[in-house]
Amino acid sequence: MIERSDVAPPKPPRDRRPLATAALLLTLVAALSGLLDERAVASNDRVFGRALLTLGAARALDAAVSLAQGTEIALQPAGMGMTISAGEILDPINDLLEQFSSLMLVATTSLGLQGLLLRASAWWVLSALLAAAILIRLVIVWAPERVPQGWQLLLRRALVGLLVVRFALPLFALASGVIFESFLEPSRAEAVEVIEATTGDVREMERLEGEPEIDAGWMIRVSSWFAETVETLDVEHRVEAFRERVGVVAEQVIHLLVVFALQTILLPLAFLWALPRLVGVALDRLR
Repeated sequence: MIERSDVAPPKPPRDRRPLATAALLLTLVAALSGLLDERAVASNDRVFGRALLTLGAARALDAAVSLAQGTEIALQPAGMGMTISAGEILDPINDLLEQFSSLMLVATTSLGLQGLLLRASAWWVLSALLAAAILIRLVIVWAPERVPQGWQLLLRRALVGLLVVRFALPLFALASGVIFESFLEPSRAEAVEVIEATTGDVREMERLEGEPEIDAGWMIRVSSWFAETVETLDVEHRVEAFRERVGVVAEQVIHLLVVFALQTILLPLAFLWALPRLVGVALDRLR
């Protein structure tokens, strides 16, 4: 008597060769078409251009602050009484602007280097080597018996290495560009607008320096006194408003420090940390 078993027969292993073939062919098209490289270079160039604009705005404000350091503003009619040196108002941002300009120089240099590396990764020799490695991998997928086992391991590692060299930096440039445009660019644009407006205010401050007193008749001196009293009240108001503006500028400069430190320091470090782990995962999948 034949006993009937309720255990289902094991399912045959799923054939993943079509999926692997599609992935390899898409990679081949991406390597030879250059579309990914063009978008990555364009994204990096946009960020690089905005970094240059930010550096230029910071340098312009720093130069205006340096020129205005010796300006003295009279707060009493005819220059009698207390005077304020512009340096007292501008000191809180003077050193900060110099440090920020140094950081922005490093940031723009880093972005420029990324642009050169992006163009190097699109070299046709790398694309040709990757195309050859992909075609050999397709042979291994469909006819593994035609390639010795030792060569398969070597070719697998060569394929992963070429993929990293060819695509890692363009993908990073695209991802960091999306992060910059979506989350960092609004803060950068607002901060640069405040810096440019403050540069105009600093240059205007040089015009508030007291004029030398001119000996004139009694009536002219009285009329001048009243006029200068009204002007002094306006100057006091402008000086106080400028003190508040200096505090806002310091805050915006710190925001810019955060933006470009994240874009040119933290994100590349995160990329370098994640790259070896992604390579390990790729090698495991190719087995």
